[in-house]
Amino acid sequence: MCNKILKKYTNFGKDFQCILSQNVWDIKKYHADDNQISVGFLCYDHNGQLLEGRLNIDIQTNEHTKLVEGDTYVFSKFSVIHNSRHRKLTQLPYYILIDKKTIASRVTGIGPVFPVHTFSPQDYKNLLRLVTTLTYLPDVVGQIVLIQKISQHHPESNTDATIGLKLNRSIIVKLLLYDKQAAEFGILHNKKNRKFKVVVITSIIPKLCQGKLLLSSSPATNFYFNKSIDCIKQFRRRVRDFGKNM
Repeated sequence: MCNKILKKYTNFGKDFQCILSQNVWDIKKYHADDNQISVGFLCYDHNGQLLEGRLNIDIQTNEHTKLVEGDTYVFSKFSVIHNSRHRKLTQLPYYILIDKKTIASRVTGIGPVFPVHTFSPQDYKNLLRLVTTLTYLPDVVGQIVLIQKISQHHPESNTDATIGLKLNRSIIVKLLLYDKQAAEFGILHNKKNRKFKVVVITSIIPKLCQGKLLLSSSPATNFYFNKSIDCIKQFRRRVRDFGKNM
């Protein structure tokens, strides 16, 4: 199976393909000079497959190839690298690497050829199982019942935040947000109170702390509150009698 996937994306790397940048974040490795060395991103290929990618920082500084969340690009001559991380951001065992050999250009004036969002929220039992399983980072859906450490006056300055997330009628877990994700949630909460709202949170890291499930954000974590999302509608139906403000 892995060899088939590798062959597919090795061929994919030789040809021009459209990619939609979904998330972009800094990857920092702390050496003597304490410099950022690359940029991470999630994207869709032209078939709708979600991919993880990395881009060297010297390429990112080129304005023509600077990745912007939500934009569409064409890449060719990129590398396909085996992903050896314990927890992967997608279900694929590989990521694409954009380097000096890559030809990249931003695409404008095309229609909505990519999927908007695909979610695979996991329930409490599956999240417990995923704590010790080598796998990709899961999504979760739940109702926000607690918000802590959010600055109302300067939400963009938040570097950490805590959310109490109700996963079902009887279980509430703690979700820790860091850095960019804490700031983004603070801005969302400042625009409109998110307490008691149902949310889909993507690419979270499940852990065990003193025997209890603890969730934390990753650089790829996003928040979705749209009531038309299927898993949000399903969650609201399941707990309809347990919260009037959802």
